[in-house]
Amino acid sequence: MENIKDTSTVTIVEDYSVLKFNLLEDKDIEQAQFIFSAIREYVKHNLQEKIDYGTIPYCGNKPVLFKPGAEKLCRLFKLRPTFDLVDKIIDYQSPLFHYHFRCNLYRFGELVGQADGLASSKEKKFDRTDKRGVYDYSVVNTIMKMAQKRALVAAVLIVCGASEYFTQDLDD
Repeated sequence: MENIKDTSTVTIVEDYSVLKFNLLEDKDIEQAQFIFSAIREYVKHNLQEKIDYGTIPYCGNKPVLFKPGAEKLCRLFKLRPTFDLVDKIIDYQSPLFHYHFRCNLYRFGELVGQADGLASSKEKKFDRTDKRGVYDYSVVNTIMKMAQKRALVAAVLIVCGASEYFTQDLDD
């Protein structure tokens, strides 16, 4: 190796061809192109607007992915979601209900991605206090499910590379 000089503290490589590594091989690129094409065709022919995705008024033109669409993409890619409760606040006195879930996506038993979702009773949509100041506690389960849904949609967008087509559900 006459093109490497040893300076005893630092090895200087003058010819970078000695460093043989490839980040991507041709087969990886071909596979990625196939996957992106499959996503495009699947979205076009199998997901229904207003059911699986839709646009939210005053939130831009990019469609948002809804839970049914995220579930269909999970089936397409053979992804199995699981949910971990990261944090919760349950305070009936305040009242304050806050849930933080992490969605883990597995493919054939291997973790391939994850994302977090949060929901809180302090969000305007979950403020169920009546004129007398009495809180409607029936919404607590909805808040928990919303955090799980947000985590699922975020994880699916990341793992499936579907952010080109959809954004996170802004209006839930």
